[in-house]
Amino acid sequence: MTKMKRLMVTVAATAGLFGLVAVPQAGAAPTDGKGTAVTSIGDLKLRPAKVAGVQQKKSTNTMAAAAVDPGPYLIESVAFGRCWDADLNTINANGTKVQLWDCNDTAANQAWWLTQNPEGYFRFQNYQSGRYLDADANSIGKNGTKIQLWDFQAGGKNQWWSLTEIPEGYLRQQTPASPRYLTAEGSVGANGTRLQLWDFIAGGKSQWWF
Repeated sequence: MTKMKRLMVTVAATAGLFGLVAVPQAGAAPTDGKGTAVTSIGDLKLRPAKVAGVQQKKSTNTMAAAAVDPGPYLIESVAFGRCWDADLNTINANGTKVQLWDCNDTAANQAWWLTQNPEGYFRFQNYQSGRYLDADANSIGKNGTKIQLWDFQAGGKNQWWSLTEIPEGYLRQQTPASPRYLTAEGSVGANGTRLQLWDFIAGGKSQWWF
């Protein structure tokens, strides 16, 4: 496997240290722990969502004067052209399935805040739920690990994600809790396709994101 370069991240603002809350407020910018809000990863600019109540405007921060205010964003599958989507049937509960669905810029359940923590990893917080992208700790050691929403877990490495830019110009995503990669299940990519962890697949576009 070709060694991939570690990314430098463009940050929009420093989030600072906030009080810990058990369930983050839905729709609010991330407030758990300490981290920096992100507008781009390497040369890849993130795709802003257009959910109600969020104004996209130019930042006055000197580190990103030309960037939009940070998030939320949509994350799309290269293989299937559909976006991360939190299942509306269980959106208010821990364990909510994260799946692929037709991209909708205005759908709050497809919008994600993105922050980088002091350890250099990223967290994804769902705009509608307020919960975080989480690899199921009960099956973390094997292929097929469920990707779900869960309350913020301080120090929970199954909620930390590394994003690596590949030569094709897209991203692969891993959690330090597992050597496996975030993957869209199967080869069809229909609405409802679940996200999971799986071994590295050479040329596997089901593991590529933007």
